[in-house]
Amino acid sequence: MRRFFALILMIGLAVAAWFGARWFAHRGEVKATIVFDDASSLRRGDPVVADDVVVGRVVGIDKVDGRDAVTVRLARDHRRAIVTDSLFSADKHELQVSNTFAVGPPVDDGAILYAREDKISRWLAKHGAAVKPLLDKARARADAIIDENDFASWSAKVPEWKKEGAQSLQQHLDEARRRVAKAEADLRASNHADEAKKLKERFEKWIDDVTR
Repeated sequence: MRRFFALILMIGLAVAAWFGARWFAHRGEVKATIVFDDASSLRRGDPVVADDVVVGRVVGIDKVDGRDAVTVRLARDHRRAIVTDSLFSADKHELQVSNTFAVGPPVDDGAILYAREDKISRWLAKHGAAVKPLLDKARARADAIIDENDFASWSAKVPEWKKEGAQSLQQHLDEARRRVAKAEADLRASNHADEAKKLKERFEKWIDDVTR
């Protein structure tokens, strides 16, 4: 009988040690579930890829209300690879994650996300990395344009321009107007229509203030 209880105790300790080892091995990792209309191309063990880097693995696929709920585990070094508005693509035994247009925070452990599967989202999920350099360039260009038009610097020069006479003042204001018009056009061309509108409104207000 003692041997029996000793055997049970050893089995219990072994199981506890196994669970403890698994917990230690997966400490710091994040599990999340992405729900697709159809993820039949995925299998348990398939890689989760973001920016051409394997950031985790598919650990389970379940049917939920006729849809595929894909559970993934992200490695501790890549626990921030999926954010709340990431785009996903399930294709060729690989779950692709795209964060090119994402601005949300990293998901919490146990999060449930629903993949956006309209045509545009599917295309961006697969090809987002290819357009990222163009997007970054457009953003940088827009930021540079906004920084270039330093209204404070112009305001500081207005008294000097006025001392030079009405004609000189008008020439400087016309030059400022040309720079702003070009900035507006560049902003609109890089899909920053809202910023272009704000820049124009700000300039018109500035003109009113300095010509009173």
